[in-house]
Amino acid sequence: MAFLFWLVLLFIQPFEKFIAVKYLLMFGLVLLAVPLGMRPEIRYRMAQRNTVLGFALAIVVWSFIVSLIGAYVMDSLHALSRDLLLQVELLLVGCVLVRNSAQARVALWAIVAGFAVFSLLSSIEVGSYLMDHSLSEGEIPRSHRSFWGGYAIMAGFCLPLVIAFAVSCVSNIWQRAMLFVLVALAVGLTVLYGSRSPLLVVAISVILFFALSRAWKALSIALLVISIGAGWFATQSNLGYLEKYRSLAQSDTYVTNQGLSMRFDVWSGVVEVIAARPLLGYGYGWKKLAWAINEGGYAERWKANDPGKAAYYLGEETHASYGKVNPHNYFLQVAFEIGIPGLLLVLAFWLAVFWQGLKGLGRGPVEHQRLRVVILTTLLAYLLSNVANGFWVGGLANMACALVGILVGLSLTEQSADAGES
Repeated sequence: MAFLFWLVLLFIQPFEKFIAVKYLLMFGLVLLAVPLGMRPEIRYRMAQRNTVLGFALAIVVWSFIVSLIGAYVMDSLHALSRDLLLQVELLLVGCVLVRNSAQARVALWAIVAGFAVFSLLSSIEVGSYLMDHSLSEGEIPRSHRSFWGGYAIMAGFCLPLVIAFAVSCVSNIWQRAMLFVLVALAVGLTVLYGSRSPLLVVAISVILFFALSRAWKALSIALLVISIGAGWFATQSNLGYLEKYRSLAQSDTYVTNQGLSMRFDVWSGVVEVIAARPLLGYGYGWKKLAWAINEGGYAERWKANDPGKAAYYLGEETHASYGKVNPHNYFLQVAFEIGIPGLLLVLAFWLAVFWQGLKGLGRGPVEHQRLRVVILTTLLAYLLSNVANGFWVGGLANMACALVGILVGLSLTEQSADAGES
């Protein structure tokens, strides 16, 4: 039953809606964890040493400590119960219940199926708009209330997963064909979205996937397809709102404030706030950044002397609004919430994840190795997406935690097999 709850949670992660369902499933897993934890095989599994789980536990403990002694205790505790608990569940269930490649594939299929439904609903919204409008009229309208509203962000994570999964782990020709149809639909929707970074993330992740798989012919084909796509864009005279994609070939896009959509102003602003509490941060949860800006006197100072920071954090107002401003960088967000020590723990966690995954590429069952390549590719896409965004919590972070759980679960299975042989 716990495994089923976990699969449904994975299925609905691409959707920002269905919050009540997510919480019901989350608390259902809490209740199921009690009898699950009493089973001898589960206790034995969790007793095995694993560096990734050790760092994960340290992050949870540190997050609780800094939240309890932080400046905004109630807000932090609310965020902990809502976001961190779900991430812990998704990771731990993967660790204890994914014991073979078949279960890992089922979990990946749950994410892919959720993304497929999400893509279909988004395409219906886009198609309905294009029936009465043309692309020359400007960006296709989107909002947080629509499925289309956050499509490119989700595609930046899920597209590398779908591509890697279709190439590496799916043997059925019809399943593979359906996945490539999904890839074509998702790429089209992502291009129409008009956001540059998701396309860049997908391209880099797919290239590194084929490199990890040592599929040099496929890598050559991928590079050719990307080059043809880039060349087509370069030859078009009028792309309308998609004109911004031309900037991906310009070096200034990656090193200037203007090219990075004023990210330097955003990042330097949050660095100022972090500098006031570098060790303990402000407690778990990013939405309180607005409170820290207002109460720390930054709003008045930026309004008077720093128009770049004021433009993002304040807009036309005299103060920042709760929940409407964030650091737009994963690592700065972590430092803001749980301090520099917490950031170091998070960096150690991800190093341990990739080290464990990369070590497993040369040993263990072949199917485990293929699954590791898929998971590492997707986690790389997740981290790349977080350079200009802060997906420390939310659907992407939840799925990333589940993938880490699968990775650890496969490692624990191999450890048990090695112990049995010895």
